[in-house]
Amino acid sequence: MIQLEGRNPVYEALKQGLVLSIKLEYGHDDNAKIKQITDLARKKGVKVELIKRKQMDRLSTTGNHQGVIGYAQTNVNWSLSKVLKETGKEVCVLILDQVQDPHNLGAIIRTSEGAGADGVLIPKKGSAEVNNTVHRVSMGASLNVPVWQTNLYPAIKQMQDEGLRVIGIDASGSKPYYEEKLSGAVALVLGGEDRGINPTLLSKCDSVVYIPMKGKMDSLNVSVAASIVLYERVRQQETG
Repeated sequence: MIQLEGRNPVYEALKQGLVLSIKLEYGHDDNAKIKQITDLARKKGVKVELIKRKQMDRLSTTGNHQGVIGYAQTNVNWSLSKVLKETGKEVCVLILDQVQDPHNLGAIIRTSEGAGADGVLIPKKGSAEVNNTVHRVSMGASLNVPVWQTNLYPAIKQMQDEGLRVIGIDASGSKPYYEEKLSGAVALVLGGEDRGINPTLLSKCDSVVYIPMKGKMDSLNVSVAASIVLYERVRQQETG
């Protein structure tokens, strides 16, 4: 069971038919988004229970429920093989090496959904888990984008065997990201907030590119870096 907090995440999951029940705080009936949620829940036969603010606060794990909590269920267990099988040749997968902040993970998943990426791969250890904060920050995109945990090195080898080019995004890159071909079947590797990409993992990449920095800072937040590279891929796809 997945607990979703906040109006947009609950509404997006409700549209997909994933929400089983909703808890709504008394006194929010006049909010436009809440009205959308209750109207759609009524149409879909989803139970809505009104509860007091103190009860809602006790249930919340993010501290930012916006007066609504939804309980969703998804039975899909993703894997690299399943994503490759269902996507086809133009697959785009993100590999996140030790991204430990759930806010960054949620932001990356949201951008991945918007840019049409096919999945986000995270390691079994040393990474943020897909929790309630991730669901909220992603605005429900975590229910649309396949996210799974696995061992990174065998996964990279499998991708390369399947014809994906594995591209690292790191300050040590040999050329700027916009000079690299990002269209086609690719896996984009991004490192954690403090350490960047593990050197051993970096050595497994087919190519390493960097994002030019023109100010005094030497790097960007990992979720911002992911956005820049993903939308360069979109630009290249659209311009051919």
